[in-house]
Amino acid sequence: MDQTPQLRLAEGQRLLDSGDLSAAVDTLTPLTAEPDSEVAGRAWLAIGAARYRLDDEPGALDAWQHAADAGGSSSWLGWRSAAEQHVRDGNLDEAVAAYREADHRAPANERGAIANRIAWLLKETGHDFASRRQFNRARGAYGTYAAYVTWALIAINVVVWVIDQATSSGHGGPVTAAGYLALQPVLAGEWWRLITYSFLHAPLVSSFGILHIGFNMYALYLFGPVMEELYGHIEYLVIYMLCAVGGGVLTIIAAPLQGAVGASGAIFGLFGLGFVVMRRHHLVLAGRARALLSQIGTLLVLNLVLTFVIPGISWTGHVGGLAVGAVLGFFVPPSAAMTLAGLWRRPDGSAGQETMPLALRFATYAAVAAVLAGGAWLVANGTLG
Repeated sequence: MDQTPQLRLAEGQRLLDSGDLSAAVDTLTPLTAEPDSEVAGRAWLAIGAARYRLDDEPGALDAWQHAADAGGSSSWLGWRSAAEQHVRDGNLDEAVAAYREADHRAPANERGAIANRIAWLLKETGHDFASRRQFNRARGAYGTYAAYVTWALIAINVVVWVIDQATSSGHGGPVTAAGYLALQPVLAGEWWRLITYSFLHAPLVSSFGILHIGFNMYALYLFGPVMEELYGHIEYLVIYMLCAVGGGVLTIIAAPLQGAVGASGAIFGLFGLGFVVMRRHHLVLAGRARALLSQIGTLLVLNLVLTFVIPGISWTGHVGGLAVGAVLGFFVPPSAAMTLAGLWRRPDGSAGQETMPLALRFATYAAVAAVLAGGAWLVANGTLG
């Protein structure tokens, strides 16, 4: 097989990468007449990128359209690049048509992102019903996501509550006694209470009764799976635990004479996380996830009002968890969600927004954990509280 076209393609790409754009165009142009559609298509793609970087946007669009028409495995990239140029030119109907062509030819793992772009363009052009259909197609997996961590958290809370009620003499059983949050036991070295309190709930005979665990588990059932899919099982569990600890630490700092139990601090953390991340990172969602997160601001305000109006509720647990969730939502974008910036590609095909490196993500979690640990240590040494 003649390797000359492949070598010239490689040379053209090298010139393009090095910034010698005119030379890249000169090298690649003869390859556009090759009978091999793979060679011709790739040559046209690279020429389009070079012309775009030379500020010749009409020339770039023409080259990408030739790449799309050339056929072969890279034709979908030509359609996608042409669609992106139509967007930049303000020709949204042409962009939708080009994205649809790209969608027909793209690999399966690229079709979700393309469907999201089509959906946003349809929304921009007033086709709301068609836009919703595209969003559902692109993000429909939210309804069937296996939220193992959320289910496990609910199961643990319910089982612990049942065991505690079965062994209780009326005002909390031995499980509550060993795990509820209070300053003096924490000062005595029982640091686990900063987490275990979040798996305990009020006994049946209390003023809250079964409503305490019922409301908390229902909220976790609604919002937990959405946040778990956005961040993945491991990160979601880390976030949940940090929010629980955040509520515990603020409680021993600001209300040292108050005991506390309940998952609501961690759940408020999920509220804060969802509220901030939607506005900070501009997530592209649809269906159930979008419906839930669009209401989270109203639910957050309502629950904060109830927190301060109803006697006996640990406002410190709620606010502490909320603060930690909001901070994490600001600094750590979801690892498994499309954002508006991520929908678009640069002319060279790279993503418009880089993902946050895994090491930096966990360094952020570690920093928040260190701040919480520092707050607890200052309480233990009498500096706070």
